[in-house]
Amino acid sequence: MDNATPLPDGRDLIRTMGWLPLPYSCVGVVRKTATSGRNTVWSWLILIPWASDSKPWMDGTEVVGASTKTEDEERETIIDHMRELLDRRYGETVGNRAVDDLIRSIQDES
Repeated sequence: MDNATPLPDGRDLIRTMGWLPLPYSCVGVVRKTATSGRNTVWSWLILIPWASDSKPWMDGTEVVGASTKTEDEERETIIDHMRELLDRRYGETVGNRAVDDLIRSIQDES
C-alpha cells in the first residue's frame, strides 16, 4: 500500500448511514431489518456521546404488527419511541441543569 494514501477512518461512511439528530445532543439510526409474515422488525441505535454514568448508547428492536402504515410512517413511530426513551432517561436531569444554568447566568450578570 502506498504510504501517501491515507487510510479511511470511516467517518465518510458513517455520514451516509442516515444518522438523525435527537434530543439531548444525541444521534440515532433506524433500520428495517426483517419482515416476518405480516410483521416488520426495526432495529435502532442511539449514541449518547456525553454519557459518563453508563454506556454511551441505547439500542433495541421493535416489532410492528401488520398495519396500513407506510414504511416512512413506521419509521417515524420508531423515532418517536426513541425520543420518548431519551425524555424518560434524561429529561428531568437535563431540564433541571438548564434551569440551574439560567439562574447562574442571571446571577453572573448582576
